[in-house]
Amino acid sequence: MKNNDLSGKRLLLLGGVRPACEIVKEAKKMHIVTAVTDYLPDSPAKKLADESYMANAMVVDEVCDLCREKKIDGIITGYVDSLLPYYEKICCKANLPCWGNANNLNLCLDKEAFKLSCEEAGVPVVPWVRVTKGDYLKHVNDLSFPVVIKPVDNSGSRGVFKCYDKEHLHELIEKASGFSKSGVLLIEKAMNPNNEFSAYYIINNGKVYLTGMGDRYVNDTIKDIAPIGKGMLFPSVKLDRWIKEIDPYIRKFFAQNEMNNGFVFIQGFFEEDRYYIHEMGYRLNGGFSYKIIEHFSKYNQIQQLIRFSLTGSMDESEVKKSDPYFNGYGMIVTVSLKPGIISEISGIEEISQHPGVLEFCQLHDKGEKLLSVGTTAQVFAYVLCAAENKEDLLETVEYIRENMKILDTSGKNMIYDIIEPSTIVFKE
Repeated sequence: MKNNDLSGKRLLLLGGVRPACEIVKEAKKMHIVTAVTDYLPDSPAKKLADESYMANAMVVDEVCDLCREKKIDGIITGYVDSLLPYYEKICCKANLPCWGNANNLNLCLDKEAFKLSCEEAGVPVVPWVRVTKGDYLKHVNDLSFPVVIKPVDNSGSRGVFKCYDKEHLHELIEKASGFSKSGVLLIEKAMNPNNEFSAYYIINNGKVYLTGMGDRYVNDTIKDIAPIGKGMLFPSVKLDRWIKEIDPYIRKFFAQNEMNNGFVFIQGFFEEDRYYIHEMGYRLNGGFSYKIIEHFSKYNQIQQLIRFSLTGSMDESEVKKSDPYFNGYGMIVTVSLKPGIISEISGIEEISQHPGVLEFCQLHDKGEKLLSVGTTAQVFAYVLCAAENKEDLLETVEYIRENMKILDTSGKNMIYDIIEPSTIVFKE
């Protein structure tokens, strides 16, 4: 695929959050004119783009007017679930390609709708019950603790709490409700966070490709909240079984929901000798998995989504290179921080230059104040690693552990424990 065949086309990115800088960078490699619009004057992606605008991405008519005025050829978004409905409406009104429709994009926003759709397709899900503050008591006697309480309409682990007994259920129901516009919650079986995985798909004109599958490692240190990520290892030790047992039903799920184009990630657990699915994203994920996939499969997924946004189709000769088995091992090492103000950062340059590191994807800077606990907002960086053999990957991870230093204003270490190489289990 030549990168210059879209040269001069005009791409509008909805939402300039920091991970979206990746979309701007990839579009620039394709010699595309990049523009970003949102209601913030200094959002990170605006600083990289060729053009920036103040049209609120959630005001459909305003963005459509901008598209006409600036002769926009395609629209894209990524990483933010809440923008997906507006992305779809704007694309439809502006008559530009959109990878989803109102119904299937809603599955990213409504966890109950997602579970029901999975069950209809035969995809196994984490056991669940729908509740509100007004009716949860009638389900108490049917619950087997511990359970996880989450709003049906939030993301990024916001409003997710683990409850260990009936005595604390009311308190955590109240807390979780504060993160839900609809007031609807799910109470799910609490799964072992050490058994979590993600599977990544790309779809072009109805052709579905499994592009990667990784096992997630976590630091489950705080009792009542979502665990903090340590990393993701590719390929998953359960890849063979996934392809045999679950992949056919995932494809049925895509077909039933008319998911004919785009990037999809599926999250779940392997526990009690079976799979349990609990989340889906019909958008780019925040962990930069596409860079690991590009290293091993030799094509760029963001560039393919950009191509779709401008033409209505990806390059089939590229996406068919997808091979979830890879030829070696990849890992996204997650560096997460405790609350505080970042005062000192060291080790990034050394780590970035290590031969086993593909890229150091930094999300926060010196001077920033971190308040969140148990959400993706705690992630300071994703360090993308790749190696031909296990020994080299383990050496790279150890190098990151030894060299990454982040201190708060009191001189205290802000880093939650970086993954210990001895705990990593590889696919044979």
